[in-house]
This record gives sequence, structure tokens and C-alpha cells, in this order.
Amino acid sequence: MSNASLHAFFVKVPLFSGLSVEELEDVVRAVRPVSVPAGQVLFAEHDAGDSAYVIQSGLVEVFRRVDGKEVTLARLRASEVIGELALIDGASRSAGCRTLEDCTLLRLDKAEFDYLRRNLRPAAYSIIRAIAATIAGRIRTTNDQVAEILGPAGKAAAAPAPAAEEAARPGGLFKRLFSGRGPREDR
Repeated sequence: MSNASLHAFFVKVPLFSGLSVEELEDVVRAVRPVSVPAGQVLFAEHDAGDSAYVIQSGLVEVFRRVDGKEVTLARLRASEVIGELALIDGASRSAGCRTLEDCTLLRLDKAEFDYLRRNLRPAAYSIIRAIAATIAGRIRTTNDQVAEILGPAGKAAAAPAPAAEEAARPGGLFKRLFSGRGPREDR
């Protein structure tokens, strides 16, 4: 696939859609195409988090083992990203991933991403912001799901603790932390 075709593709990928032409060029240079046949495990839960993948074509399943049973968490298609948390923290995989169809993927290695970040390339910071927004959305969705499971009694029990309210107040915990005072010191 030509660089122009990759640019056109990445503009359709939500994680990369806000990048400038120059930032997209950094991403295009950093990714490597990978062809994976149907039924192959791309990575297992607890594997090293060393890369993220953008699905160009095919269908991928994200799964996790719970009480010895495999549970499907998501099925992802073209223009979706798998394993983006690895670009941030490099921690072990929180779930496994396998191809359900023959797939063409674009692999972004953490080492390549770290190179962009270390060299202060704007693409790295734009991607970090996009990943943070994605994670924030997932947390909100999860919070809504937990509240729904807990019902009205659980919602009352999940009210913010006084310390959390203090941290959120102007002049609260964050102000004290950044002014040099500790979290519980009142000077």
C-alpha cells in the first residue's frame, strides 16, 4: 500500500483522524504491515504489551479467561485499534486477541512509538491524547454498566468519599500537591 493510501486509511481511523498530514507521515513511517490468517492468536492475555495494531481488513476477537471459560469482550473490524494501551505503559496484555478472518493489520511497535515520543514528535502526543480520550470513554461506559448492575442501592453506596470531594474542589488536594504541601498537611 502506498503512503498516500495509508494516509487516506489512517484519516478514517478514529484514533488517528485528528492528526495533521505531518503527524500522519510519522505514523505511516512507523507502522509495519502484517498479514495474519484466520484462527491465529495475535497475542494472549498476559503477553508482553509491545505493540498496537490497526485493523485494515478482517475481523478480530478480543477475549479473556474468566473462571476457566473464555469470554468474548469485543469483535473489531477495519479502522479499529487493538492493544493501544501497550503504547502507553508497555504492561502485559489485559486480554487476548485472535483473528476470526484473514486479516491485514498495521503494527505500531512500542519502541517505534517511544522513539517518536522521545524525539518530541507531535504525532506521539496527539496519539496519547486520543488514547486518553478513548480510555476515558471506556471508563465512563464501565461506570454506567457497574451502576446499572448495582441498581439504586449501589448508586447510593458509590457516592464520592469526602476525600474525593476534597480533591475535586478548587484549593483541594491537587492544589496542595502542586503547591508543595502534602495531601494531608494543612500549613
